[in-house]
Parts: sequence; structure tokens; C-alpha cells
Amino acid sequence: MVVDKACSGMRRALRQVFCAALALAVALSCMAPPRAALAADTGVTNAKVVLRKEADKESSALQTVPEGEEVDILGKSGDWYKVRYGNFTGYMMKKYVTQSPSAAAAAAASIKALGSAPGIMRIGDENSDVKKLQQALDILGYYDGKIDGIYGDGTTQAVTQYQKDEGLEADGYAGTSTVTSIFGSCSKTSMTTQPEPGSSASGSTSSSSSSSSKYPTVSDISEIGSAPGTSREGDSGSNVVKLQQALECLGYYDGAIDGVYGEGTVAAVKQFQKKRNMKEDGIAGSSTIRVIFGSVGSSDSSSSGSKTYETEVLDWFEDKVTNVIPKNARFTVKDVKTGKTFEVVRWSGYNHLDAEPRTAEDTATMKSIYGGEWSWSRRAILILYNGHVYAASMNGMPHGTTTISSNNFDGHFCIHFKNSKTHESDKVDPDHQAAVTTASKATW
Repeated sequence: MVVDKACSGMRRALRQVFCAALALAVALSCMAPPRAALAADTGVTNAKVVLRKEADKESSALQTVPEGEEVDILGKSGDWYKVRYGNFTGYMMKKYVTQSPSAAAAAAASIKALGSAPGIMRIGDENSDVKKLQQALDILGYYDGKIDGIYGDGTTQAVTQYQKDEGLEADGYAGTSTVTSIFGSCSKTSMTTQPEPGSSASGSTSSSSSSSSKYPTVSDISEIGSAPGTSREGDSGSNVVKLQQALECLGYYDGAIDGVYGEGTVAAVKQFQKKRNMKEDGIAGSSTIRVIFGSVGSSDSSSSGSKTYETEVLDWFEDKVTNVIPKNARFTVKDVKTGKTFEVVRWSGYNHLDAEPRTAEDTATMKSIYGGEWSWSRRAILILYNGHVYAASMNGMPHGTTTISSNNFDGHFCIHFKNSKTHESDKVDPDHQAAVTTASKATW
């Protein structure tokens, strides 16, 4: 009986020791941050922001986070960061989160450690440059596939998403601007084996074309200097030299830079126009030069003379303007009163056209037109698209949906044509129509 009591007491004591050890282990595991938290980047909210369950403005709200709060950045999804805030894990729009400088610096240092910058690359390439690109995109959180040096669908998707986030043309092609954005520079020597479709008809390689070129290549369009005038097939001279240098820099031309507007230059211009939803006529007109260089030179070596435009008035419904200027079209807006111009991208719109400034610089120009303050006031404008100028009217108030995260414009603005209507009232707005009439009497 005494032995049984002793054994029973010993068992109770062992159970107590075991329970205490288990409790301590659980407590320690709760105190230790998980591996993901240790590896996560950090950011600080720069405004009061809603933490949502999914990367969607319509998704349910998990928590409202005050300005100045630190969050762990776990990943990226388009315009959103996946973050952890306290006990909540969800999504915040990137523009409301400022990434920790230390994290960005660490990423830049890691990319620098990969060595010298690669050259341009395209889907189908398979080389060490592609491997370096994949490593850099992996560091930046865009690529989670196999680092195999093969430029396939996964790499293309990662490049496209990076381009969207950085406000670059989202074509999935690692051209000069994209490589420079990632690595800080772009090598003039490219190992790509995939020529751009429709580029120089000569079929010469980069090395052979360079040897026959009369003029140097450039690694950045800024090296070319002032924008050229317009030119077309059969022309020759400095305007054509600048055009060829720019098209080669952008990856569309691999012929000799000789200042002669031949078949290869025509094909390269057409391919550039196709990529940007422009009229594919192979002519380096004002709109094409403006998209490439940001402006058009005053001199014009085209044998046909400079292009003049007739202002056209389109009826929104009868002329089906939504097809004339399709979604995602990029065009130039000129304010009739001030003469200032800026580029925009069409987002949507069924009763009228909804658009967004293309870049932060375009937003700044638009805001200056309104005297530095956004306004619903209607202004007469001209639209230059595909070699045509159209009379229109715009307001200057950011509202509703935004699709371009890097342009400093929180929403979109409205552009009206003859007989277009507002979305809310489904009625023709007389102030917009008056502005369209004013624009119809102006010239580009």
C-alpha cells in the first residue's frame, strides 16, 4: 500500500514536470517570430489606409490602419502589397505604403552583386544575361520560378508586372529602359538571338550592322539630343540618323545607322507603331516622333514637307469614337487656351471617354493648365491620335478608378466629344459641348 502511494506520487510529479516543459515550449514558440517575418521587408503607411482581405478595392476591409504605422511587406500583387499588420494579413495599395529605405538599399546591393548589367533580352533567349535578369527579378519579388537562363512565359510575366509597377511600357520585353531600371544601366552588347519581328530587312546581325554604320549607336535616347523633325521613306539626313539611333536603342532596328530611310527603317517604324496601337504607316510623323522623343524637332527634312492637321469634329455615338480611339490607346492632348500638351492613356468609358495622364510629368502639366488646383471646369482641347486631330472637352478632377499607379493622379478624368453624355445623368452636358465647339475652331 505504501509502495502504491509512492508510485502514484512519482507519476503525478512527472506529469507536472512534463506539462511545465510543454507550456514553456509553447510560450517560446509564440515569442519567436516566424521565419517569414524575419525575412519580410518593412514599410510605413503614408496615409490612412484600409487593409483589405484581397488585392481588390471591392474586397472586404480587415482593418483601417493609421498613417505612420509600420507593416511587414510579404509580397506584391499588381498595384498592391501583401502585408502583415499586427495579427492581420491582407493587402494595401502600394501608393499608400513607403518601403523601408534599408530594404530597397539591400535589394539594390544584392542586384549590384550580380555583376555588370546585361544587354537587352527577348522571349526565346537562353543565356547568362537571362539568368541574371531572373536573379534580379527574384530579389525584387517578381519572379519565383527556376533560375535557368531561359526567357519563357514565367520570365515574361515577371518582366511585364515589373514594367507595370514602374510605369514602363508593359510589353514583357527586357529592352534598354527596363534593363536600366532594374540594373542601373544596360550593356550595349546583347546576347539576344531573337530579332524583333519586322526589324531591318537586311538580316544583318548587330555586330555586322555596327561595322557598316556611318554614325554611332547610343545606349540611351537622351544621348541623341534634341528631337528630330518628321521623316519618311526616301528621306536622308540628320533627322533619319536620330530616328535610327532611337529605334535601335529601343530594340526595333538592327540595320546600319546610315541616315537613309530605307526598307529596314520603314519596317522598324511600323513595328514601333504596332506596339503602341498607332497607325502602322511606316512614316515617322509628328505623333510617332513625339511618342519616341517626347517632342518634335523644328526642322523637317521630309521631302513631302511638314504635316498639317485639319481639326475634325466626331459625334461620339454616330462616329463610334470608342472604336476610333480604343481602350489603352495613348494620345496627346493640347489645351486650346494655354497651348500646353501632355500624354494620356484611355482607360474606359461608354458615354464619353475616361482617361489618365500617362506619367507623373503629364499629370504635373495637366495640373498647371488648371492653375495648380484640380477642377471640374470644362476646357476646350485638341486630341492628336493616329495622325488626326479631334475637337474635344475635358474636366480636370481626378475621380473614380485608377489603373496607372505611378502617375500621381488618383483616378481618371473625363473627355467629351460632340453629343457625348455624362455617365451619371445620361444627358448631354452643355458646358462640355460649348468647349467642343470652341475646340473645333482651333488648330494644332
